[in-house]
Amino acid sequence: MITTFRARIRAWHLWLIVGTVVAVAEEIAPTGQLLSEGVDRAIERHPILVRAAIIITALHLVNWLPARVDPLAHIPGARKRLDITVHRLVRTLPR
Repeated sequence: MITTFRARIRAWHLWLIVGTVVAVAEEIAPTGQLLSEGVDRAIERHPILVRAAIIITALHLVNWLPARVDPLAHIPGARKRLDITVHRLVRTLPR
């Protein structure tokens, strides 16, 4: 059932979810806690790291990073590798 549900999800569904979550977050955020204000504070603390994350995300979204160097493109494969590793570890545990 989950497989068939996942097969029906389209990118526009996911963008609708992202947009809705951002809009709701901005609406319910207390004073000084808008997402952009949080980014401002993060940049003050970690200017290079935060700006690099923003740039990498933007480059990923416009497909300007080759898959081999795009860290976000590796997330699905990393999850699969982690599942395999965990499965192997569980098999080696004494019963």
